[in-house]
Amino acid sequence: MAIVTRTLGSTGQTVTALGLGGVCWNLVDDDATAVAVVHRAIDLGITYLDTASGYKDSERKLGLALKERDRDSLFVATKCIKRSGDEVKAEIAKSFDDLDLETIDLIQLHAVDEAGTLEEVLRPDGALRVIEEYRAAGKIRFVGLTGHTHPANFVRMIGEYDFDTVLNPMGAANRVWNDFSSTTIPAARSKGMGIIGMKVMAYGQVPAEHRGLFLRYSMGLDIDVAIVGMDTVEQVEENVDIAESFEPLSSDE
Repeated sequence: MAIVTRTLGSTGQTVTALGLGGVCWNLVDDDATAVAVVHRAIDLGITYLDTASGYKDSERKLGLALKERDRDSLFVATKCIKRSGDEVKAEIAKSFDDLDLETIDLIQLHAVDEAGTLEEVLRPDGALRVIEEYRAAGKIRFVGLTGHTHPANFVRMIGEYDFDTVLNPMGAANRVWNDFSSTTIPAARSKGMGIIGMKVMAYGQVPAEHRGLFLRYSMGLDIDVAIVGMDTVEQVEENVDIAESFEPLSSDE
């Protein structure tokens, strides 16, 4: 069996519907454990690898693993948090160094939750202009936007620029709090944007006996990738087992 794959919006890129989230590597003290998690994920078929410059040394650890892998079959997504052009240029340069890559598939403007923040990155001297320069040079392939709060604000924001992807909370818990799915999905689909879901396991609070239901819930939404933070090989194996036998939730479930 294999993990179901989907096309990431209008990018034309095929990715696994389960992605490896790198935020949990903050909790891993040694490089070897983090690298082993990445290797196991890739060995089991995961192709979407998620990280961010703000996740402490997550990018560096991912870079160590990628040195030993065939890069062509993988899709590497990272995020930048700086808003001004000068600051984000230094941030992105460090991401390239830490990941040790010539090209990054997707860089996302991270945690853009307020209209004022979007205006800041859209300015002539803002972060987005620097990302566009990298993309024009062939160093970055796609640009995305992420948001954690204020779904209504986020929908307005994605109307301001033709982002390739959006990343929002898409866990079952978010249906009753901070629901992006009912607003972001139709808005993003109308513009051909790829949709990536996070917070699948509610910040790691889902009991073990329910993790399968939560992952199947998120994978059953009209999204392209559900990223799950994993910091042990056992977590990778458990989630891949669920993803390989994925079926949407029944009405009873």
